Amino acid sequence: MNLTDSDYWDSAYKNRDFEHWELNYPSPELAALIAARALKRNAKILDVGCGGGLDAIFLAQCGFSVVGVDFSPAALRIAEKRARETYVEVDWCLGNVLDLPVEDDTIDLVTDRGLFHVIEDDDRPRYSSELHRVLKLNSHVIIRGASKESAQDRFNPVTEEAIEKYFSKFESGPVLPIPLFSIAGVMDGRIVVLKKK
Repeated sequence: MNLTDSDYWDSAYKNRDFEHWELNYPSPELAALIAARALKRNAKILDVGCGGGLDAIFLAQCGFSVVGVDFSPAALRIAEKRARETYVEVDWCLGNVLDLPVEDDTIDLVTDRGLFHVIEDDDRPRYSSELHRVLKLNSHVIIRGASKESAQDRFNPVTEEAIEKYFSKFESGPVLPIPLFSIAGVMDGRIVVLKKK
């Protein structure tokens, strides 16, 4: 898998081969964040690699202004349909996370569930730079992805070394273990929260 292979991702969504990485409920860590009232009421949230939009829709249902970016038109069609069915508005944007269609310094939180771990090393500096560009000062990124143990040959894992190397413009919390749930089961994952400084 490669981030630049948009045909792979679009085909997965067209053929409904995406359910093994989807949830049928919001990401538990996002639900916990909202339950803890860790975000201000008028926060603007960016869901990068939003796919079928379930997390973005949940955040919109909680009253936040949400932008969902994905480079699969098929994924965004699914997300748009789901948003209509739940009567919420999300600003769905077709675009590449290496060149985000988002203005500078406008985002309070970026949520990345399973995107960073499909980005190749050569593209990770650009990804980090784009997140830094769109975030407001002292705002946060939540990254969740495969651990080194679960990555095998499928993913580029989320490790302390990768975070230190590619997110030096951010203040980093610890890289902690987390289960990454999906309809298909659970994968050993890692979570880290970064702050734009």
